[in-house]
Amino acid sequence: MTRLVLLLCLLVPAAKAQVFGGGPIGGSNGAPSNFPGPQSYRDSATGITFYVESDGLHVAAISKEGKILSVRDPFHDAKLSDYRTHNPQIVSVGKGSWWVNGVRRRDVPAILIRFNSSQFGALKISDGEFQFEGQD
Repeated sequence: MTRLVLLLCLLVPAAKAQVFGGGPIGGSNGAPSNFPGPQSYRDSATGITFYVESDGLHVAAISKEGKILSVRDPFHDAKLSDYRTHNPQIVSVGKGSWWVNGVRRRDVPAILIRFNSSQFGALKISDGEFQFEGQD
């Protein structure tokens, strides 16, 4: 029995240590996602392009004509707290939905934003208002 336990210990890879004090913390669902760098999403209905800046914090809304409509910091605008990482950054942006009292508002165009902390929410296309929707 002792040899079997020893053999299993050698064969099963050890979990990576979580970093504290500025680095990833992770959680029950694993380590936070890595920030992929600047990214963009174009809303086909409005023609507005949403650009996640290189800091991973700010989202710029740019019209079809190239005019900057808004620049928002959704994490800080929503007064979210650190969760799983001390430096939450946007890791994906795409088509989303706006919800009011558990009901999807089809008349309110929105995009979905996910952070490397596993937190996520919707950004209203019309004015950049951010709605926190949860965390994994």
